[in-house]
Amino acid sequence: MRVLVVTLWFPHAGNEGEGIFHLRDVELLSRHHEVTVLHLSANAPDSDEVRAGVRVLRRRFSLGSPAAYLRIRSLLSQLIVENELLHTMAFPALLPLGIHRISIPWVHTEHWSGLVWPPANAIARLATSVLRPLLRRPDRVVAVGTTLAEAIRNFVGRDVEVIGNQVRLATGAALPGPLAAVGPVRAVGVSSLRRNKGVMEAIDAIGVLRERGIDAELTWAGDGELGDELRVHAAARGLSEYVHLVGHQDPAALSDLLASGNVFLAPTAYETFGVAIAEALGHGLPVVATGEGGHRGFLPPLASRFVERNAEALAEGILALAADPARWPAEEIRRYAVALFDEDARLASYERVYTQVSA
Repeated sequence: MRVLVVTLWFPHAGNEGEGIFHLRDVELLSRHHEVTVLHLSANAPDSDEVRAGVRVLRRRFSLGSPAAYLRIRSLLSQLIVENELLHTMAFPALLPLGIHRISIPWVHTEHWSGLVWPPANAIARLATSVLRPLLRRPDRVVAVGTTLAEAIRNFVGRDVEVIGNQVRLATGAALPGPLAAVGPVRAVGVSSLRRNKGVMEAIDAIGVLRERGIDAELTWAGDGELGDELRVHAAARGLSEYVHLVGHQDPAALSDLLASGNVFLAPTAYETFGVAIAEALGHGLPVVATGEGGHRGFLPPLASRFVERNAEALAEGILALAADPARWPAEEIRRYAVALFDEDARLASYERVYTQVSA
């Protein structure tokens, strides 16, 4: 089947981490279908490229510019005619489709946590009120987590399929070293450097452990607006030697980074799904986490701790996990993840949705 994917979040030369979960979904779908991606980007210039064997058309687009909608209208109409199924990914992609009559089956996959938690400001509240009714337009909506699915059901009034994000499982990678109550603690984290991800709290947790005489270090992968502030904060606490902010990592380097740790920190405020947390399990890492969202549905009690979102609680969670004699070994954590995040099962779920809307 010829499938047109439309999204505002997709990796590009300026930001390879943007919408990486969409790229992974596209790679999955392209195993059975001929996929074309239309990436409407506020940051990247117009381009045509082939990525992971998939045609990607990238066009400059701004949600707040009426001229941008007119600029892409003709291209969207042409692509809809050329394809047999439309698949929008993430909430903002619905807006440019609002001025089009869609004549082919339409599936929408939703990731946006803003549909679950209260909007942070007046602009976010306005955006949510405008966008929510658009979720009634697709023939079928897919959510990446159960919490998000329930929120969408409440205002579309029909069933919502739950299909999680792709989780890269490092079945051939080295298993992490042991986590012991006396240390060393080699904590790792993966996320953008934003306040809701809790990187500051993770740094302070390392400080708490070191004040207790425990050999503790933190390596964090990801880019973002707080990079300089976090480095200054670590230096002020005398932790520069023990806190490593290594920026965005490609999949191979990220796998090596996870294998080098012995505990994964996820001091997040919320996660719609929690791909990085799931991938930590796939590497055999136990997890200390905070917040609400999809990760609460898949973190096993014998390989994780949920704590309050502050440095003392994170440090205590690490120590409690380390001292638990019933904690799963790395091999068991990895086996659990491999069984839970099966990629063939995920593709079969999308095939079922495609078949239903096409019929």
